[in-house]
Amino acid sequence: MTPYFYARDGEFFIPTRLAASPWERGKQNGVALGGLATYLIETIPAPAEMTTVRLTIDILAAAPRAATSGRCRILREGRRIQMVETELIVEDRVVARATALRVRQQDTLPFPEIGPYPSPEDSPEAQFMDERAFGGTLETRLVSGALREPGPAALWVRFGHHHVQDEPLSPLLRAAILGDFGGGLGSVLDRAAWTYANLDITLHLTRAPVSDWLLIDASTASEGNGVGRSDMILADTRGPFARGHQTLFVAPR
Repeated sequence: MTPYFYARDGEFFIPTRLAASPWERGKQNGVALGGLATYLIETIPAPAEMTTVRLTIDILAAAPRAATSGRCRILREGRRIQMVETELIVEDRVVARATALRVRQQDTLPFPEIGPYPSPEDSPEAQFMDERAFGGTLETRLVSGALREPGPAALWVRFGHHHVQDEPLSPLLRAAILGDFGGGLGSVLDRAAWTYANLDITLHLTRAPVSDWLLIDASTASEGNGVGRSDMILADTRGPFARGHQTLFVAPR
């Protein structure tokens, strides 16, 4: 059986052990919450063929690992753009929110960003997370940097899980999940001494990813005031398709 973050129970999503937070016992992790909010975003129909050009995910509170529900609404509807929002609710409290800006598709002159990245086939295998993460289905290949040393790094990633039971990941959902990796991949901090939980994720996209293998090129910065920022380039085998950022809450363990 393909591992998954949430099972469905009527209007509720029941988090599995994959949704457990690495920072706080009994809570849900950011990948789980951000992915679920994005999943719900995509249930809101668009009035025409549209591209999601901005996705913002805010983690508003520590979310207990308990039954989670969602509510969706359209913030703006127009001929050229649509803005939609979802909120996640646990125990009568809003714990996360996502907004997406969609733009109507039309034929224009392309000028894509060119990425100098080697293919996943030409990159060595590397274990980025504990082998139990994502139910053991996560594949990663290192492009640059080092996974056990501080500093920027680039990594090819291929997901093999479902976010919601029995439902394959959409391209946007895979991008949203990958956007959670930035703070950990590009960190300059010792994980044994520091925590750096992300408070938000923002992706600006020119298109949806088209390949199973996705790349994240991440770096982080901080002024030593408890706040960090992760900067990311997201790419697929065709080249870069998004830039992303995270706000990090930095604290000693």
